[in-house]
Amino acid sequence: MIRKLQLKDANRMYLCLTDFENMQYMRLTKGTHSIENCEKFIRQSFSETDQHFAIVDEDDEWIGTISLKNIDYDVGMAEYAIITDKSVHGKGYALYATRELLKYAFDILKLNRVYLNVVKDNIRANKFYIKCGFIFEGCFRQAIKISDGIHDLNWYSILRTDE
Repeated sequence: MIRKLQLKDANRMYLCLTDFENMQYMRLTKGTHSIENCEKFIRQSFSETDQHFAIVDEDDEWIGTISLKNIDYDVGMAEYAIITDKSVHGKGYALYATRELLKYAFDILKLNRVYLNVVKDNIRANKFYIKCGFIFEGCFRQAIKISDGIHDLNWYSILRTDE
């Protein structure tokens, strides 16, 4: 299930963001995370152009964040992002949350296109996005710096008509 982020989510979010396994392919700067920064993010998590939701388990505990960012209503598109705690990888939460978010994007926000980019080396994530119905659009070679070097970025999108 997804819901708006709440301040009670900050501690679990912080633990996820400081875990190397969760963050190894992320562009977020290492060492800049704190409970206070997570709380600030949560307070600013819902606007016209950026909408971040909590992915929660059956007990309403935060297990991830899923987002529509850079929402452009004129063009009808937004950028998708997701992070889940490693403890729930492979359990279907991310797939269910992605389906809910895409339904929200297409049915409520009336968007036409949702896109994302992901490090090419993140094989698990690339397979997941294809499973969700995203279509591979291309690779930007040596397009992103992560702590261990420069990486290629794969780009995907899904259109309202692809659903």
